[in-house]
Amino acid sequence: MIKFGTGGFRGVIGDDFNRENVKAIAQGLCRMIKERGEKAEAVVGYDYRFGSDYFAGWIAETLAANGVKCLLYTEPMPSPAVMTAVRDEKLDYGFMITASHNPYYFNGVKLFVAGGADAGVDITSALELAANAESPKHMSLADARAAGLVVDYCNKRAYLDNIKSFLSPELEKSGVKILYDNLSGVGARCLEPMFKKAGIRNYKILHKKHDAFFNFAPPNPTEAAMRPLRDKVVSGGYDFAMATDSDSDRLGVLDEKGDYVSNNYILAAVYYYLLAYRGMKGDIVKNCATTVLVDKIAERAGFKCHEVDVGFKNISAKMRETDALVGGESSGGLTVRGYIYGKDSVFSSMLFTEAVAVMNKPVSEIVKEVCDYADYRFISVEDEIRFDGGEVVIPDGDPAFTLEVVRKEEFSGNIKFYFDGGGWALIRKSGTEPVVRTFVECEAADAAANSDILHNFIVG
Repeated sequence: MIKFGTGGFRGVIGDDFNRENVKAIAQGLCRMIKERGEKAEAVVGYDYRFGSDYFAGWIAETLAANGVKCLLYTEPMPSPAVMTAVRDEKLDYGFMITASHNPYYFNGVKLFVAGGADAGVDITSALELAANAESPKHMSLADARAAGLVVDYCNKRAYLDNIKSFLSPELEKSGVKILYDNLSGVGARCLEPMFKKAGIRNYKILHKKHDAFFNFAPPNPTEAAMRPLRDKVVSGGYDFAMATDSDSDRLGVLDEKGDYVSNNYILAAVYYYLLAYRGMKGDIVKNCATTVLVDKIAERAGFKCHEVDVGFKNISAKMRETDALVGGESSGGLTVRGYIYGKDSVFSSMLFTEAVAVMNKPVSEIVKEVCDYADYRFISVEDEIRFDGGEVVIPDGDPAFTLEVVRKEEFSGNIKFYFDGGGWALIRKSGTEPVVRTFVECEAADAAANSDILHNFIVG
């Protein structure tokens, strides 16, 4: 059975992620389009993962066999570029072949909907049923092209122009110096021309070439993945380093000292910069795994922070509802009002770079300014517990935290505990792997102690 999680349908290549399941998903979408009377046209993109271009072609063949026109990308591109295409071409649907930050032996399918947003649970649940309802139809790619049902497509120029329209001209005058680790993903395909378009000349790109094995490390810009850049930042005199994941919707940053800047600080810094330096106004939306720091910034500025379940589709839906200025999450994704309703690390990296350039301060001092403004400082501890048997089990009851729990809330199975004094802890099941992720945010000693308690509670 095909099951969509928080980041789409994902599986191990050659096991549950295979030609049959991918074509079944495409057939299911065709069935939905027909039943709902929607536009018989979709865009299909893909990244650098093993076989992604072939899987995209098989989706295109299935769409064409059902009379659904397919705009098929001619080159690997970031997921947000495909979301942009859905919006700009006024389509109801778009597919992206990627497993985002998962290890190299995974691949997956993301589904985007009208306006350029991640598909909600109502759509993916319907697609799960439709995908198992009938056998996929087939038309060769050559025949589909000849019939005009598969058309070559690429929107790189429009995608980059759209990002450029959000940036301040001050960026061109800055002379900021950047070290960028592409982690063998597709980010550099757009970020390098974006640097040039924005007038950034002092940069170096690592792991630019296509490598379907991602150097045998998860293509995810975590602290561990970026640790090898630390000495390079200092010795090279870079203002900061950054990295993006496989399909370029997550961002990681090191400051001028080579120290990791958590994604919580990236989101907070961008929101603060837009409010305090660009004079923009509006609320912020965060997921339940994201810092209280953004709540404090919003409160100080006279706005509100809205908290939603994990999954960027929940953030984008709340942004639409509240007309929020920024939406983001602690895993490194964010967007801004007027841009697409999805996370984009090409976009967010350029906004962060602009903040560094305009504020004209080292990144470590920017983080300090943000925390001073909010009058809030914290330590966050994250942990990952892998269930090798494949079945994730959360024990009954509650952990015996050292801090008083004043409220407990469930977000679709994610359990959050709110501590007296503003801290919190979260148990979150991954939607793409047999993994439980835990988060604790509070003062230093309490964060470490309660993280251990949470870990021991889960593993028994």
